[in-house]
This record gives sequence, structure tokens and C-alpha cells, in this order.
Amino acid sequence: MRFKIIVSKLLIAVFTLCTVLSMPINKVSADAFKVVTLGADLTNEQKEEMLKYFGIKKEEANVLEVNRQEEEKYLGDVASKKQLGTRSISCSYVEPTDSGGLNISTHNIYWVTDSMIKNALITAGVENANVKAAAPFNVSGTAALTGILKGFENSKGGKKIDENKKKVANEEMVVTGELGDKIGKDEAANTINEIKKDVVKKKPKTDKEIEKIVVNITNNYGNKLSDEDVQKITDLMKKINGLNLDFGKIKSQLNDVTNQLKGKLTSEEAQGFFSKMWNSIKSFFANIFSDDSKDTTVEVKTQTNDDKDNSNTEDTNSNDNDTNSSNNQYFCKLKLKINFI
Repeated sequence: MRFKIIVSKLLIAVFTLCTVLSMPINKVSADAFKVVTLGADLTNEQKEEMLKYFGIKKEEANVLEVNRQEEEKYLGDVASKKQLGTRSISCSYVEPTDSGGLNISTHNIYWVTDSMIKNALITAGVENANVKAAAPFNVSGTAALTGILKGFENSKGGKKIDENKKKVANEEMVVTGELGDKIGKDEAANTINEIKKDVVKKKPKTDKEIEKIVVNITNNYGNKLSDEDVQKITDLMKKINGLNLDFGKIKSQLNDVTNQLKGKLTSEEAQGFFSKMWNSIKSFFANIFSDDSKDTTVEVKTQTNDDKDNSNTEDTNSNDNDTNSSNNQYFCKLKLKINFI
């Protein structure tokens, strides 16, 4: 009797297991859950505005706030008070994906660019995602990365990002921004990317080797960069080198940044060429006609056929009434006033 009971229980267990296994399984992909981070100092109206901009309703995403203390934690040692600001304003939309790389866009962010954010996310170890950094009004965007990384950690299946990587990624963005103030933002992003690519690939053993890589690439900008600039970049690269990033794993990401910036830089160079050419043309005519505050006096000399033999003789002292002078020369003064816009 005891044996029959055991067999019955086993049959029930097997039947239940088979039933469960036969049920359709909904695969949960990495992009099934979106996260929006909002600056804690925004008004309720501004928060609603940002959700609308991201095209998200509260029930459709994990909506989090980023406060001043969180921003200070990662930026306090690397960003100036002016860069960091006094309020938490920057917002972000984070949608992790299975593939497709990093697709970054910005809105109302004037100091940090999409390429800077992309570079920093690569350093932090993020591979695939759609990311938007935005604000309801114009802000520097220095603190945007803090919210983005928080968004990744709180996304579906999100993993905790190494604290050291977070700090280095934030520092990278600030150093790139400061460099951009001197050589242009896209040039700065490209420069940091190329140096990082070399450092991660070669894994230099000493600080001197890192410095050599930095100097070789920054030399292209001559006296635009100070020794302090070069030192800041070198210090950043020492920290990146210490992260032991896998070059094979991030090579395609780094090359993607290079290709993305190549088109931008080519376009900027073309614009720069035409701008310089136009400035040269304006300068040429400005030198001919002087400036807009001065009258340009042009002396025009006319003479009779009888005076051709005396054409090299000018009576600079003759007055306007001296029409019967011996050489029969006539002078008239034309005053031209030219305005340059």
C-alpha cells in the first residue's frame, strides 16, 4: 500500500513538471525594461516635461531621481563648482539592448557632447544601449553620466558597475570637456579616444610610457595645449590603464567612435576652410579701403593732349582756382566711404 502511494506521488510530480515545461516561455530580452533618471531639483512640471520628451509614461519605465550628493560623489574631485553647478538638473533615458552598440543623443546640453558620453560609457564597461541625456533648459550636462550609469544599474538585469570605473569615466568626460574648450569638442573626443585606444592596446608598464603615448598624440596641437593639459590627460590615462580594460572586447567600440567623429571633423574642416577664405577676402578689401570710420581720398589726374610731354610733372601746390596753370593739369578729389559689415 505504501508503495502505491509513493508511485502515485511520483506520477503527480512528473505530470506537473511536464505541464509546466509545455507552457510557452516568454523570453525576457535586455531591452524589455527602460529607465529614466530625473534631476531631483526639477519642479514637478519640469519632470513631466522630460518624461514627455523621452516619450515615456511613469508606468512604462523605472523612474528614478538623481540628487546633488550622488553627483558630488563622482564629480566632486574632478569638476569645478562652475562645471558642476548647484542643482541636480540633468536627466537621462536608458534603454539597454542586446546589440547595436551605443546610440547617444543629447538635448539642451551645451558642454558635454554625445561622443564624450559614448567614450565614458565604453570606459565604464557599457556595450549596447540607446541613451538620451537631456534637460528642460540649457545646462552643461556634466552630471548627466551619473544618471546614465545609475539607470544602467537599475535596468532589467542590470549589473553593478565598478565604483572605480564610474569615477574614471566621469573624470574622462570632464577632462575631455576642458580639452574641448581649447581645441574643439569633437577634436578633444577624438584625441582622448585615440590615446585611450593606444593605452588599452599597449598596456604600458610605466608612467613614462603612458606619458610618451600622450605626448606623441597631443603634439599635433602644438602650443594650443599647456603642460598642465598634457599632465591632466596623462593622469587620466594612468587611471584608465589601471582598469585593465580588455582591448579585444572594446576595440570595435573605440573604432566606432573614431569613425563617427571622422565625418564630423571632415565637415568642420571644410567649414573652417571656407570661413578662413571669407575672412581673407574681407581683410583684403578692408586693407584697400581702410575701415568704416575713415574717408578714403583718391586723387584722379586728367590732362590735355598738349600736356602729354609734361605728364611726369605735378604741381601739388596749385589751388582749385588755378585753372590756367602752365601745365594745364586738372585734379579732382573723390571721397569714397565704404562700410564693411
